[in-house]
Amino acid sequence: MSPEREREYDELLAYLSFFATAVWKINPASSKHPAQTIVKIAGEFGKSKALVGLRQAVNDTVEEMSDWSAEARSILDDALIVAGIAATSEIVRRYAFAYKRIVKRGQIKNETEYYLVNGIVVDQCNQISDEERATLQGLIYVYENKHLQRS
Repeated sequence: MSPEREREYDELLAYLSFFATAVWKINPASSKHPAQTIVKIAGEFGKSKALVGLRQAVNDTVEEMSDWSAEARSILDDALIVAGIAATSEIVRRYAFAYKRIVKRGQIKNETEYYLVNGIVVDQCNQISDEERATLQGLIYVYENKHLQRS
């Protein structure tokens, strides 16, 4: 694997391991822990194959968090940052299918998408470029204007 993909694998594995331990309360030594499963897949089939499953597992955590309050996400983000792991908003920005669809579409369609995009924009810890931040702010502006006009 390329150094970039190795770095992605390590970063996502750390995130998933932390999430499974802290949120799902799975003992890290348990064979049922997702990180143990990914490491086993990597050993049997290689890291490239494991990375595919790892990305899907991370996306599953993002989908799970879609119903969380901002406070709950913030608590998890703080813990991740203290542990030296990418915050959830950074994971969402990079890996969430919903986020990618919004960016590709160029439009926020509902309140859930609005909060997803807004959370990425306001998080100063993620690695979003100024150009991407400006694009997202534009999407937020359009959504807010449409939403306010209906009220």
